[in-house]
Amino acid sequence: MGLKLDREIIADGVGFTEITDPKLRTSVLKIKFVTELSGETAQLNSIVSQLIPSSNSRIKTYSEMSDRLDALYGSSLYSDTSKNGDCQTITVSADCIDNRFAFDSEDILGELLDIINDCIFSPNTDENGFDKTEFELKRRELIESIYSDINNKRWYAMLRAQRHIFKGEPGEYSVYGTVENAEKITPRQAYDAYLWLLKTAVIEIYFVSPVTDHSAKERFRKMFSGMEREVQNVRFRSVSPLKAEVCRVTEKVKMKQTKVIMAFKSATDSKYAATVMARLFGGTPFSKLFSNVREKMSLCYYCAASYVFSKGTMFVESGVETENTEKLISEVQNQLDSIKNGGFTDEEFENTVRYLINLVNGVEDSPGSVVTWYFSGRCSSDEVSPEEYIRRLEKLTREDIIAAARSFSLDTVYVMEADADSEEDDDE
Repeated sequence: MGLKLDREIIADGVGFTEITDPKLRTSVLKIKFVTELSGETAQLNSIVSQLIPSSNSRIKTYSEMSDRLDALYGSSLYSDTSKNGDCQTITVSADCIDNRFAFDSEDILGELLDIINDCIFSPNTDENGFDKTEFELKRRELIESIYSDINNKRWYAMLRAQRHIFKGEPGEYSVYGTVENAEKITPRQAYDAYLWLLKTAVIEIYFVSPVTDHSAKERFRKMFSGMEREVQNVRFRSVSPLKAEVCRVTEKVKMKQTKVIMAFKSATDSKYAATVMARLFGGTPFSKLFSNVREKMSLCYYCAASYVFSKGTMFVESGVETENTEKLISEVQNQLDSIKNGGFTDEEFENTVRYLINLVNGVEDSPGSVVTWYFSGRCSSDEVSPEEYIRRLEKLTREDIIAAARSFSLDTVYVMEADADSEEDDDE
């Protein structure tokens, strides 16, 4: 692992991280706008995310943008919106071949940065906000994305469950907002939302390239120089409080397979122990939930656990026949209680640690995963290298895992119950 990493604050609330990896042949840029997730702004920020890289004041349509990028040796410019705890992150990404491989010493990176500069600071707008044609196109795509989430019943169950698990917290909202709110957005509202985002968001820029090249950093320093910003600090980590009583919610939906989401909460700061414990519990093909609840007891179609450190919450997702719902819920709790009481072998513990180490060893396989790694570390105030992360995993003991398990308590049980008369298919 021979990465070189350097981070610098280049403007008010704007961090720039340069990552050099000699084995690469391309350069990758990711600009992350981080703001608090809100039911009022989620859909606005999501449509902004789609509009910014699709056109600008010089390149007026998505089709023209595609042609221009193709001419730059197949460069790409795209975006996505994600949820990190209570935060919404809008990421504008770009990649291009390294200038060394271009003909006639063409400055591919410089030309791509010109396009990005226009996309961010001179978007495709008129007196009514974003260009109406491009806006309507992207709003339709946003609404289709929301419907897509609804049609994926496994994902939809998680979205519905989070409304109860994180009730009263920003984390309760979908990162895409709702269809009803998306349909009401105007080009002016979207543009105003973008101007507010540009002014107030915490911005983290990552540039990954095969050679040390400060040109991107200097370009962004110049872009943001003199810009008046009123950065709204965000809480990357906001542990969700445990409810006084377990919240139990059942909703009937037209589908064939019942979905069960269980949320366990913990205020532990022992991220590494909790991460390994969650994997031991239900995050590997040999975990307690997979081996016992799914394979031996045949109580479900799938049963998996995942841990979100930023919210101090562990989720267990299951797909079951309706008549097995209560048995499943009881057995999931039994399996966690078993870990709390040390009911796992040294081999299971060691295999789980090795499984995680193998995942970490793959971080540097792609520029995108490298950026995800260091941005996740920044969100959890634990920006360590993969090597250091592995060292910390290797120091964990059985007692650490037991203590982590004992810190978790059941908070919410959400059941999306299948309508017995439904003929609809759903994801298993």
